[in-house]
Amino acid sequence: MTYLPVGERRRAIIDAAIEVIAEEGLARATTRRIAERAGTPHATIHYCFRDKDELTLLILARARSTMHAAFARLSPGSGFEATVRAAVAAYWQWIRDAPGLHLALLELTLWVIRNRQTVAPGGDVWATVNAPFGGDLIEDALTTAARADNLHPAVPVTDLARFLIHRMDGLVLELAETRDEAACEHQTHLLANALIALATPVTQHQRPR
Repeated sequence: MTYLPVGERRRAIIDAAIEVIAEEGLARATTRRIAERAGTPHATIHYCFRDKDELTLLILARARSTMHAAFARLSPGSGFEATVRAAVAAYWQWIRDAPGLHLALLELTLWVIRNRQTVAPGGDVWATVNAPFGGDLIEDALTTAARADNLHPAVPVTDLARFLIHRMDGLVLELAETRDEAACEHQTHLLANALIALATPVTQHQRPR
């Protein structure tokens, strides 16, 4: 077995955990199965990580870091419409760059929902899971862009951000099933158009009679 420094070994195990969760589901992502995928002795996982919970938290940390990198170039000062389109494009690129990670995140989200009484007792699963993974960032960007344009969105920015992320969750599943990136990307353009239309205030003369 090739020697790897602990940091590299940890990254390899995290990669393997993401692959197993994405392909086989969270229930089958035992430490032994993850070790097999990583090509490392089972004992190595217990050497590199305190327990499976720490490994799970590091998967979430990987998601947060890649999400922030994906949205690094988002510029709310460019205007509301441009920001909406840029946010959708950035999210889609994030999915394309790491489809397995996003499938793993959906699996982990379902785990939170099923165990909400212990993970988020009395709380909102959205706030627990989705807000830290783009929700807050997108909402802040759209709010700043709307203020810059002196726009009062017809639909609250909070709802627009949730709509965007929920549709992107659907695209993760569609991409996994069809492998058709072009068709999925077409859906992102429709999504951006829908968000802009939802946010555009309806003037008196535009209202149906």
